[in-house]
Amino acid sequence: MDAISVWFGISSIFLAFVLFKPVNKSIYVQRVRRAEAKLKRDMTEIERKELEKKTVPMSAIIVIIFAVLFNGVIMGKYFK
Repeated sequence: MDAISVWFGISSIFLAFVLFKPVNKSIYVQRVRRAEAKLKRDMTEIERKELEKKTVPMSAIIVIIFAVLFNGVIMGKYFK
């Protein structure tokens, strides 16, 4: 393993970690608004907690894929 590979892994993990909370929150808000519009009523706390649990895996997948692709483009541009 060379230094670039290690740096790629560390920076990808760090970027995914930093982006997780805002991405999770925005996806959660969008899903709550969509569900409330569909139901035509406010959601209960239990329904919101259940919906929040469902957004975590989706957010994790999105930020991990984005972080790896973003770092691949940046590192490919500057370190080739």
